Amino acid sequence: MLRLYGRVHHRDEPVEGAYVRLLGPSGEFTAELRTDETGKFLFYPVEGEWTLVGFAPGGGRTERRVRLAAGQSLDVDIEV
Repeated sequence: MLRLYGRVHHRDEPVEGAYVRLLGPSGEFTAELRTDETGKFLFYPVEGEWTLVGFAPGGGRTERRVRLAAGQSLDVDIEV
């Protein structure tokens, strides 16, 4: 099972309650969740190209493009 996980942070501090959106290869919405108290998030996507969009409470926004290969798990930090 593939895992795409990581942490949303601002100046090295975790951001609780940030939204992380998962977009597919053509930009289509796939999923969205909120980070836990440590800023962590976890998705279980299929292999391919994805865009993670992090939204912090109060307005910060960041996009990260990633590629997942078969059998891979990927740890991604998002700075907002």
